[in-house]
Amino acid sequence: MKKRISMLLALGLALGSSTSAFAYSDRNLEAPKAGEVVIDGDLSEWDLSKTLRIDAESQIIDQIEHWDGAEDCAMDIYAMWDEENLYIAAKIYDKDPFVYREGFPLDELDAIILFLSTDPEADGERTEYSATDWRIVQSTDEYDFFNFVDRDMIADNQGYETQGEYGDELVFDDYEAAAVEDKEMGGWILESKIPLHNLSNENIAQLVPEAGMTVGFDFSILDVDLPCPGIHSLRMQSSANLDGKDRKPEMYDVDNNPSLWGTLTFVE
Repeated sequence: MKKRISMLLALGLALGSSTSAFAYSDRNLEAPKAGEVVIDGDLSEWDLSKTLRIDAESQIIDQIEHWDGAEDCAMDIYAMWDEENLYIAAKIYDKDPFVYREGFPLDELDAIILFLSTDPEADGERTEYSATDWRIVQSTDEYDFFNFVDRDMIADNQGYETQGEYGDELVFDDYEAAAVEDKEMGGWILESKIPLHNLSNENIAQLVPEAGMTVGFDFSILDVDLPCPGIHSLRMQSSANLDGKDRKPEMYDVDNNPSLWGTLTFVE
């Protein structure tokens, strides 16, 4: 009897631990290999069938009371790659596009956040960021582009510090971007090229994509209608699936827990 009870206790502990553990979600974005890409806001050279979408109330992780439906805030994202670059494009549905104000943190304005692991061997169940995990905020006022690379959550950042935290900076070398308002769509189109050498240093190896490789990946959209002091952005997260009306970022803490991310797969 004692042996049986011990076995049942062990099984219960195992089941309990499995329900509390996370791993990358099944939200996977396929990224075809890029041909000739012109960064101009025209997505005619993109395979638009390979996409992920944010458009559901369950994907809101902050300021749910400010969401007026998909026409107010939603997003389709696309990716491509070559050995040196990651290309990101997005259709952003926003009735008040390009809300930007000088001197404000990019996390409080219209922006997208990219989450990316540059280590294809990284443990999908890790619950803390490593030096090869990246949180990248991209924003624009339609004419200028801004980057913010957040490294504050990483215990050992291997010499790569936070850059561009307070906006008004373009921290990536050789970065290209274009933003075009599309009134018929009801929003704007973002197209960008991120040279992967920007996500490396003497201690952190540069990611070199190849067909069949999968890495951790996710994305947020941030939306404000007026850049007012103290008003943070409505935020929606691709991999989130939440219930109820009480939504705070720490309830789906992708900013600190990469096991909540989805994935990106490089394909031919």
